[in-house]
Amino acid sequence: MQLSNLLSRSPLIILGAIAGVMVSHQSAIATNKIVIDLFGPIKASIKVQDLRLFAETGETTKTISQALGISKVNPNTVRGLMTLEVGADVANLAKVLYSNLGQNITKGVAEVVQTRHNYESDKALRSAIILAAADDNRISVLEVLEKYPTAEMHIDVGKINEIVGKVKETIGNLGELLN
Repeated sequence: MQLSNLLSRSPLIILGAIAGVMVSHQSAIATNKIVIDLFGPIKASIKVQDLRLFAETGETTKTISQALGISKVNPNTVRGLMTLEVGADVANLAKVLYSNLGQNITKGVAEVVQTRHNYESDKALRSAIILAAADDNRISVLEVLEKYPTAEMHIDVGKINEIVGKVKETIGNLGELLN
């Protein structure tokens, strides 16, 4: 291949390589389990696919049942929140999430929903929300869980009532701001 021919195609080659890396990286970073702090040092993990099954059908695993029992949250409330979809243009959503209000909301929720070492949990949450809206301009809690950019997400079940309130507040605030 001639050098001039290679150079004329190099932007396409570079763009193709970048797209390949992004696509392969995106599938590699999705959360596949949620680690729940039940009480003290006792933790349990739930597969995201089990949560999807619970949200869609109400079928629970032993761990999901225990977590719901400890949190004293109505299972139907959790299912409803997990599947509630909110329309959100991804560009407007990103603007809102990077505003002072959006950063305060994600920091608040990130006190309960955290990365493994609670490092940059608010940024991981913000990323998951934007990724959830990127494909169809709609977000749900379940999609955010599935798009969380670390292998696992940690949730403090003792604070689940707090997160339910914060999620409701977030959805309400974002709905008002995005409309």
